[in-house]
Amino acid sequence: MSEQPVPVIDRTIYPMPMFATFRVADIAAAEAFYHAVGFVSLATIPGPDGTPFVVHLRRMKYQDLLLVPGEPDRGSTTVSFAAGGQDLAELAAALRAAAPVGARVEGPTDTLWFTSDLTLDDPDGNRVILSAPREAEMAAAREWARENIEGDFIVEN
Repeated sequence: MSEQPVPVIDRTIYPMPMFATFRVADIAAAEAFYHAVGFVSLATIPGPDGTPFVVHLRRMKYQDLLLVPGEPDRGSTTVSFAAGGQDLAELAAALRAAAPVGARVEGPTDTLWFTSDLTLDDPDGNRVILSAPREAEMAAAREWARENIEGDFIVEN
């Protein structure tokens, strides 16, 4: 394996500016899947019967997922996160080797907007995309953006 940085997990409690909530059939199985992806269990809130009602996962600062028990609605939720310097090909290989039944690992795939994306579907059909800029192509990406994207944005050099 290469010496890629492991995302730093901020364990402080802060007002989350964004998070996704995934309904899952089996919280323990979903939690194990996301641990393999690089998330940690930050907090577990028990329900009235003492079983987990919410499991709060975090991968990096502002990369939060909440797992709640319920009937999954396959394909209803997708969230994208920055890969944080993680080697997506290595992560994909490790996840493919250990993926539980129903999970899907696709990529990494290069996009038209100069990123490489690793698409992960958990066993309940919730989707997480880890995205990394293709660093060697950043000058070309900036030029492409200037020439091809319309909007009120700034392309920094």
